[in-house]
Amino acid sequence: MLSIARDRFVGPGQISPEGRYVMKVDLINGFLGAGKTTFLINLLETKNPSEKVAVLVNEFGTVGIDGDLLTGHDANVVELPNGCICCTLKADLRNQIREIAEKFKPDRLYIEPTGAATIKNLLGILESLSLEKYIENIRVILVLDAGTFMENMEKNRGFVETQLESAQIILVNKCDKVSPEQLGLIREIIRKTNCSGQVLLTSFGKVLHRDLSEPAVLPETALNNVLSGNIGATGKHLHDLPLKEYGQFSVQSSNLFDVDRLRKFFGRLSDNWYGSVDRAKGIFRVAGSQWVRFDLVSREVSESFLEKEYTFSKLIVIGTDLSKKLLNTEFMNCQKG
Repeated sequence: MLSIARDRFVGPGQISPEGRYVMKVDLINGFLGAGKTTFLINLLETKNPSEKVAVLVNEFGTVGIDGDLLTGHDANVVELPNGCICCTLKADLRNQIREIAEKFKPDRLYIEPTGAATIKNLLGILESLSLEKYIENIRVILVLDAGTFMENMEKNRGFVETQLESAQIILVNKCDKVSPEQLGLIREIIRKTNCSGQVLLTSFGKVLHRDLSEPAVLPETALNNVLSGNIGATGKHLHDLPLKEYGQFSVQSSNLFDVDRLRKFFGRLSDNWYGSVDRAKGIFRVAGSQWVRFDLVSREVSESFLEKEYTFSKLIVIGTDLSKKLLNTEFMNCQKG
């Protein structure tokens, strides 16, 4: 755990004699589409009611979707869109953390960076921003996609290993998509890189098992007990990583959308009609004042109807060699009327 030294100990959510207000910070890290937002929603829904929580969510696109999905869960949600906080938004990150601490005074701050963020850079920035008067300690929670873990290790081993080395809690999400043998192999790789982090099996962001080698089922609220513990860091060296040069297309609209057209559109996104798409997501208002959420992860498209209402329909596409003109035309064609 990355600890930030202070002159004297002050518990989270307390103000020191010098007027300092401190909070615990949990970084919810993970690759594009691993399930960070879904996990965070479940975490907020099962949190201790007495704990005051704030969320800082960073979107790679110019419009934010995750912030909309996270609102209404007994937490102050702040969006930091239009870039990666470990690359281009350093000053904005510092200002937002300071404002959150002074305005909301939370006991705990969850930070959800983009899936393209490098954890080494992000931790380094947080250490360099002179925020010790606001932060008691920082801990890294890593969300892994079990279904794409081996592929990501093969294509971007350094990125995955650095994430694993830095984590105090490792969530193996979407574990229902792989066999027990594959889960065993994932555990073996995790333990070779990080021998002390807490490993949790999750599906749809909900905790199933505490450790891949301990099959005892945990209730969903058990994760809060884990998060309240003091789990030490691995102490391993974090190495530099080459970054993929992602591009993004993001847009919003107040118009009504056609579900069937959206299904065809996301199918074409999956087939790379508009460039090489790593991740796409959107929330859309459709007939009957209903709202539907579309997600494209690892060439698979999912959709679900939402209970909440939102102000705008929004789309974010992340990938390389994106044809933004064609994407905009297709987005417009999905609208009714």
